Amino acid sequence: MILNVLTVGLGAAIGSVLRFIATNIFKNAFKNISFPIATLFINISGSFVLGLINGQLPKTSFWTTLFIAVVGGYTTFSTYMNEIVQMNMKDKMMAMTYYALTAILGILAALLGYLIF
Repeated sequence: MILNVLTVGLGAAIGSVLRFIATNIFKNAFKNISFPIATLFINISGSFVLGLINGQLPKTSFWTTLFIAVVGGYTTFSTYMNEIVQMNMKDKMMAMTYYALTAILGILAALLGYLIF
């Protein structure tokens, strides 16, 4: 039990650091764009990786636990929701587009990851 807790904690920490790095790279690369490209990329790529993990690794392995924890720390549902609320205050159509785009692409990315091999 304690090994699982430590594994999840380590994975979540790694994922959070990866999200921080990816967010900063995207924010620097797309300074003039108000659309949350960083969060969109992070959540879509995380959906793909989670689909890949679930499609390829045994469900009870140490590695599955670690990788799922990394993806959980990397992806960010709360930031996604907060960005939608903030966008909705300024541009309702853009907020709904972001919401739908992330949901649809996330599902497709997870499916692709699951079916890739």
